Amino acid sequence: MKLFHIALIFILFFLGCQRKDEKFYASTTNTIDSLISNSRDKTKTKSERLEKALLAFKIIENNNALVISADYYFELVDSFLQLGETDKCLYLLQKLYRKSILLKDNEGIQNASYSIAGLYNNETKYDSAYYYYTKSEKVILKEKNDNLLGNVKILKAEILSFRNDYIGTEKLAIEALKIGIVQENNLLIYNCYLTLGTALMGLKDYDKSLEYYNKAIEASEYLKSEPMYLSYKCQPYNHIANIYVKNQKYSKSIAFAKQGLALADFKKIDPPIYCYLINKLAYSKFKLGDKSSFKQFEETLRIGDSIGSTPIQITSKIYLGEYYLNQKNYSKANYFLKEAQFQAHKNNLFEDELTILKLLALVNPQEESFFSNKYIQLTDSLQDVERTSRDKYARIEFETDQIVQEKKVVEDKKNEISKQFYLYAALSGFILLILLFVLSIKNKNIKLEKLFRKQEQALNDSQIYNLILSNQQKIEEGKLIEKQRISRDLHDGIIGKLSAIRMNLYEIKYNQSQESIKKHLDHIAGMKDIEEEIRNLTHDLNTTVFSGSDDFEAMIKALFTELNLNSLAKISIEVDPRIVWSVIDKNVKMNLYRIFQEALQNINKYADANLITIAITKNETSIGVQIADNGKGFEIQQIKKGIGLKNMEYRTIELNGQFSIESKQNIGTKINLSIPLEFNKFEF
Repeated sequence: MKLFHIALIFILFFLGCQRKDEKFYASTTNTIDSLISNSRDKTKTKSERLEKALLAFKIIENNNALVISADYYFELVDSFLQLGETDKCLYLLQKLYRKSILLKDNEGIQNASYSIAGLYNNETKYDSAYYYYTKSEKVILKEKNDNLLGNVKILKAEILSFRNDYIGTEKLAIEALKIGIVQENNLLIYNCYLTLGTALMGLKDYDKSLEYYNKAIEASEYLKSEPMYLSYKCQPYNHIANIYVKNQKYSKSIAFAKQGLALADFKKIDPPIYCYLINKLAYSKFKLGDKSSFKQFEETLRIGDSIGSTPIQITSKIYLGEYYLNQKNYSKANYFLKEAQFQAHKNNLFEDELTILKLLALVNPQEESFFSNKYIQLTDSLQDVERTSRDKYARIEFETDQIVQEKKVVEDKKNEISKQFYLYAALSGFILLILLFVLSIKNKNIKLEKLFRKQEQALNDSQIYNLILSNQQKIEEGKLIEKQRISRDLHDGIIGKLSAIRMNLYEIKYNQSQESIKKHLDHIAGMKDIEEEIRNLTHDLNTTVFSGSDDFEAMIKALFTELNLNSLAKISIEVDPRIVWSVIDKNVKMNLYRIFQEALQNINKYADANLITIAITKNETSIGVQIADNGKGFEIQQIKKGIGLKNMEYRTIELNGQFSIESKQNIGTKINLSIPLEFNKFEF
């Protein structure tokens, strides 16, 4: 039973803590919701929005114990992206990625690593982007999310194309295309055609490249429901125009550039694609001798500067450099080409840098050998970079697979250890249950033994009470016999003598002579003998103190009288006449008798009292008992309870009563009892 109570308390405590945690979690997430919502409110200033986003960031950062939903991370990342805080985005995504690994949350790992890769990709940190795309891909393969798998493969293919690994690009793009066709994912199919066109253009297979770009144009027709449909439709025209520029087919380049520009007002809806097409158009015209292209190059440069697009800036500067070279304005040509070279080198756009080095050699004939050597060195290094990148990305694939395998081995070992742990835990639990069962049986046996002892004690007390009651009845019977004897003595002896004397003295009424008076003096002397006889009878009657009709009250009074014979103290007894002892339970009377017995013995032994007051009262629900003396008394806090006091208290508790002691030195002691009784056990 105790074990059950402990378990119940633990469960209630656990549920209470859980409810408390749930309330705290709800409060925290509501606060985060509100802050993120405010960080996206375009009516507020950027600083106000950033302040709210940072507060949400701080709450997430300071609540590592709570399992904050991944949705809150992504929503806050989106807010920071809008505010241009990419460092905070990356930090949050890395934190979510690590938490997801700890929680073995595959969806969290997949989405976090995919988003981290996207951030690195936007910042042209292609090695890190490729690494996290590969991490995401491994989880996607487990989860069998084919659409997302296709997207990851095409994004990895684009990274390889930026590193001039066109064979690797083609391989991944074809794998992604197969997925797109099976899943009927039109956007993925479109992106695969574009990437395959880029890969084949890099491999100088221009015819095949044109074929895929044309397929992309066809595929774009299935993207009309997409928000960027017009941009998607236009991009292949830009790539085709670029192929014709490379092949010096400028008229065809102009035609496709114009077709692309005719699709929409891209200057408003998509400035980058507008700049790419205008540059192709203007450059092709310039190559065909149209000098008016200069203004269009300046326009695209201004747009590139305003939107912060490095590729557009570099292309526009290259075209302006070549334009000024054609005009023999070498200083301005140098200015634009060197700026373009700096940006291309910084952003690893080596193909553009090669073009620039060629032009710089023409602009600076005196340094032709210098720029030619740089061109050769860069070409060689590009081949090394291409080979190294190919090896690096192959190594990333291998190492990721190896990490997965190592993780699997570790997890297998961990699972084996877990199985052993659970086995040992189960055995331990079984042994514990056996021990608890044994202890429970032992505890029950102890309780049964106590119960038997208690019942035996109650039986003994009952037998003793019956014996006392029997003795008391015998005493009462003896008293009754004695009373009958005294009654007979009074009737037969004293009353007879008084009648004889009365009759003899009756003569005085008629004869008052000296002789008559003298004669009757002997009868008067006989009255003295009768007086003595009456006194003896009176003494006998006084020894019969208890003449009441109730046995228990007689027993108590007899007990007080018996114990008082050896004491000089005076005893005062008050018993409430409303108590009907005959209806009160025998066990209650027995315990009260023992308590009185113990209390009076203690008073006789230790109190040195000359007055003992006993009061037995009754109210509606209980019997009250007070045993008081005016003896030496004692300080309750300074004395250890003896066996007598403990027995009195124990007997009171057995009757579901209340027991208390009041005592002061040189004043006396009071023992107070209150014994509850059922209403129908006695009468007023």
